[in-house]
Amino acid sequence: MIHLDQLIATLMQVVIENTGAETGALVLLEEAQLTVVAQCSRNKPCDLEKLALTDCATIPVSVIRAVERTQKTLVLEDAVSEPSFSTDPYIQRQQTRSLLCMPILQQSQLIGILYLESNLSTGVFARDRLQVLKLLMAQAAISLENARFCEQLEDYTKTLERKVEAQTQALQQEIIDRERTEAALRQSEANYRNLLQTANSVIIRYDPQGRIHYINDYGIKLLGYEEDQILGRTLFETIIPEVELSGRDVRPMIHDLLRHPQSYPQGEGENLCRDGRRVWMAWSNQAIFNDQGDVVEILSVGNDTTQRRQAEEALQRSEAKFRNIFENSQVGIYRTRTGDGLILNANQRFADLFGFDSPQEMIGIEHTIGYWVDPSDRQQGIEVMKREGEVRSYEAQMRKRDGTVFWGLFSSYLNAAEDYIEGVIADISDRKQAEVALQASEAELRALFSAIPDPLCIINTEGRLLCTIKGTSSYGEECTGKTLHQLYAKEQADEFLSYIQQSVRTQQVLTVEYSDWIAGREIWFSARIAPIQHEQVIWLARDITPQKQAEATSILEERNRMAREIHDTLAQAFTGILAQVGAANQVLTDDVEATQAHLDLIKELARTGLTEARRSVAALRPQLLEEGSLQSALHRLVAQTRSAAMDTTLYYEIEGAVYSLPTEVENNLLRIVQEALTNVIKHANADEIRVELIYEHDQFCLRVKDNGQGFGVGSIPSSEGFGLLGMSERAERIGAQLTIRSQPGRGTEIVVVVGV
Repeated sequence: MIHLDQLIATLMQVVIENTGAETGALVLLEEAQLTVVAQCSRNKPCDLEKLALTDCATIPVSVIRAVERTQKTLVLEDAVSEPSFSTDPYIQRQQTRSLLCMPILQQSQLIGILYLESNLSTGVFARDRLQVLKLLMAQAAISLENARFCEQLEDYTKTLERKVEAQTQALQQEIIDRERTEAALRQSEANYRNLLQTANSVIIRYDPQGRIHYINDYGIKLLGYEEDQILGRTLFETIIPEVELSGRDVRPMIHDLLRHPQSYPQGEGENLCRDGRRVWMAWSNQAIFNDQGDVVEILSVGNDTTQRRQAEEALQRSEAKFRNIFENSQVGIYRTRTGDGLILNANQRFADLFGFDSPQEMIGIEHTIGYWVDPSDRQQGIEVMKREGEVRSYEAQMRKRDGTVFWGLFSSYLNAAEDYIEGVIADISDRKQAEVALQASEAELRALFSAIPDPLCIINTEGRLLCTIKGTSSYGEECTGKTLHQLYAKEQADEFLSYIQQSVRTQQVLTVEYSDWIAGREIWFSARIAPIQHEQVIWLARDITPQKQAEATSILEERNRMAREIHDTLAQAFTGILAQVGAANQVLTDDVEATQAHLDLIKELARTGLTEARRSVAALRPQLLEEGSLQSALHRLVAQTRSAAMDTTLYYEIEGAVYSLPTEVENNLLRIVQEALTNVIKHANADEIRVELIYEHDQFCLRVKDNGQGFGVGSIPSSEGFGLLGMSERAERIGAQLTIRSQPGRGTEIVVVVGV
């Protein structure tokens, strides 16, 4: 990107070296005042120090003022002899000979003045060169304006191409006499041609029919043509689109330009490249006349303004986007004066928060100081911003126009230099009320948990105790923050951690039993592990040592009972059989009738023993499974239930390829279905019951579902929930996963999944 100073220096150097001038100056209009921005001579670098016109002693002020008034080019072949300016102090002092002063216009507005002089001879600035110089200055005006614009938009674009790149050869020797001056002018003409060919602008010459006669190398490169592909063709066949992307049809304007080029000194529009790309170009147009005053050609110089246009459009889109965000934001956005809180700007949401219909009712009228319930909150926030530059998530109570109080959440920053505060505010009254309700709920829950006799704690999936509401001798409040591996042996800690992770992963409640040695005694616990938020579980442990002891005693008693039964029945029967066999052996050959009597008695004793054996086995194995597999046993169970519950429709379905399960697994699955059907018939008041067996390659699934009245799974008292507890214990005994889903009025579903 060429900066303005660099552009000015390059421009002046090119102009001086290619016009035969010895010195020159560039005067630009800045803030409605003419300011000398460059003073240049042939053999010295340009002085770019800015001076007010009246303070500059190296140019004739009267000449500059005359061109400023007339806005016409002034050429003096011998300035010291010119009556109108012979009294100018500078001309008298310097004995100025050849002088040229040309206005620089942009859209018919004066933006600067070019001043050139030469004391080597008179008539240096020939009038036949003025036409090209005017065209160059017209293009320079565009370049100067573009450079100014680029400097202002330097934060938005860094890719704006340089507008003027003059490459010329410096004339190495001074022009002492007229011959050398003429030689310099011939060299100047060659340099002009070189400048046109290598300029960083598109230079194109065409006739009144639009047929292209000349285009420079830069234009060929930019537009993507070879020279023989564009010369001889018309503008409409090459670079003028039928219609711009905006929908504007530029062809009528181009036709009018060809007829009246003087009416279109400058213009901007889209142009086509050979590959279909479109570029925006700013054009300066100059008609070329013959000796009869007819237009024979039109010379146009164009600069690629595509990047500038894109930057402008991007800026407009960005402004529209942020304006839309500002106006439609769901949080209040504001700017207030620091001292008195006067509202300088605000969006609709800010007005809504304070009870106004529109921001216009507040901006420049209302002061926010009066809307703080406690004005010291505002002052405290300002003090924080003075120290840190901003304040984030600052909570304070505010008052609406009608006096209603609400909680506001602020994030603001202080612009101390311009004395304003800018920020956003959101109404968090609902959140504050929820926090109060949550605190009350938490207090109630803590009171409820305190009333629970069983130990209870919260543990995360990493095994860390986050909260101990009620502990045991193994872990209490002092253990909060510790991990399971710090409290238990590694094997048991790993086992507990796997239970926690399984509960969080499946989002289901687990029931597990484990023992712990406390004070030299083995204590058994039944733990309910329930997932909660943030990958945490509640671990509720109940001491079941008495139940375990009673269960062991019951098992021992049952073993003793079975031993007595076998002793009193089977053992007696088999003993009698042995005695009769011995007696039969003694009388076998002596008394046939007695032998037959003994054999009949042996048969009766054997039949009695077999009956007693079957009765003992039946006490251990369900009778339904005696005659077949699980699916056939369930078929008979469903049939029995249908006959007992005439008002209920039962469906029994089997999916997948049937395979056998271990006997213990089938026994417990049958007992679970029996308990589930019994509960439905007794309590659910259901119209429909569905029993499903699903055989998959890696798991077996049993599902019992009804459309009855349902219940709250966690609301059944322990004294009434032995059936569900029995299901859970049976599922745990065979390593199955039991899930019970039910809600009041929505039926109940019991699912048992067994891995295979």
